[in-house]
Amino acid sequence: MLIGLYVEGKNQVYSMKPPTVDYSEKCPLYHSIQSLFSPSESRDVSLPPAASPVSAPLRALSAPGFELAVYRTASSLPEYWDSLLPDSQQVMGRAYLRAQEQAPAEGMGYAYLLFYKDKTAVGLAACQLMEFRALRQIQSLQQAPEGSAAGRLWHSVKRAIARRLNYKLIICGATQFTGQHAFVFTPGRVENGQAMALLDEGLQLLAGSLSEEGWRAGGIMVKDLEGGHPPFLRSLEGMGYSAFPFQPNMILPLRPEWLTFDDYLEAMVSKYRVRARRAFKKGKGLVVKEMDEESLSLHQEAVYRLYNEIAERADFNMLTLPKGYFPALKQAMPDQFRVFGYYHKGELVGFCSTLGNGPEMEAHFIGFEPEANREHQLYLNMLYDMVRIGIEEERAEKIVFSRTAMEIKSSVGAEPLKMYVALRHLSPALNRLLPFLVRWLEPREEGWVQRHPFGE
Repeated sequence: MLIGLYVEGKNQVYSMKPPTVDYSEKCPLYHSIQSLFSPSESRDVSLPPAASPVSAPLRALSAPGFELAVYRTASSLPEYWDSLLPDSQQVMGRAYLRAQEQAPAEGMGYAYLLFYKDKTAVGLAACQLMEFRALRQIQSLQQAPEGSAAGRLWHSVKRAIARRLNYKLIICGATQFTGQHAFVFTPGRVENGQAMALLDEGLQLLAGSLSEEGWRAGGIMVKDLEGGHPPFLRSLEGMGYSAFPFQPNMILPLRPEWLTFDDYLEAMVSKYRVRARRAFKKGKGLVVKEMDEESLSLHQEAVYRLYNEIAERADFNMLTLPKGYFPALKQAMPDQFRVFGYYHKGELVGFCSTLGNGPEMEAHFIGFEPEANREHQLYLNMLYDMVRIGIEEERAEKIVFSRTAMEIKSSVGAEPLKMYVALRHLSPALNRLLPFLVRWLEPREEGWVQRHPFGE
């Protein structure tokens, strides 16, 4: 996911210092909105115990013949979970789900839904449980603004409201990836509209079960629905969800005639081929080595430090990976998960990782030293290296480069795919206000130019 956190030409470290003056009490808007928020009753964000029986009990759903089973651990999922997944959804497989539980993101919990029709499994959904804290997770709100007194006042009001937006959230999907890795329903057994009705009912039942255990969800998010599937979006909007456009997923389709990396380069127009060779020249001082499980464990501290170099620069970040994430994933998926270290004079100065997902290759997390990036065009060389790996080694049909840093990714051939999230607050009053709040608090997106390295 964090493959996109680097923005070409920017190496800014954001200040964490809050404004010295709080104007919120002076603003009538603050008081009018304040009444809609309940104060944080407790700072205890612990999740309920994740114990789950080998066979979860079935609960009848409102649609005749349909039932639901809820699992709280990936290790308790039945084997036929994987049989429901298409090749392009292997990141929802039990191997990956077990690995993420072994090294969970900070404050993250998990739940899994299995849908049955006439006692036969016909659908599934993978959920993540977390507390969303707007002030902590939107970086731009933590920066003291410059400019007029009115601008500082407005920023302070936003901070004051964001400070109260602390809600436990059920995320149907995977915060580690960009793309629809939330749910799967068997084609022909469940229609699109019915699938979303089943999904919503299942998520509501999950919220109720968690509330009984002491973990009260404030909202539900269905993450990363493609703009090309409007029936899903329309169905969810009809059930009270609000759909919001997110930054697009940057995807590079690999042409069948590209059998080698040189074939890819030859397909470029001249100026982009020249640019690529210039980057290769700058990267000649680097040594690239694939890291096995032993090497990854040996360099665990350095890899995690490099990951944080990039993660901490993101304006919006839903999760923070734990130090053990990379070794755990390498152990669980030794062939599918690959990590490549970039060394300069024997020192690890960067890494990139990929994850095989059927016909797709996912560009996963990265990290690098800012100085090494400036000197060696490290990030751009990583992008080209992943293209080479996808073509020559993985024989993938496409490379999923994730969101953000769209312009530099488009310069290597990636194309934008519109993505949406569907969000529903479980308080009816706040759910009506949700579209306003999201658009008001969302980080300002910088403009970018779509590049066309293969011609228009």
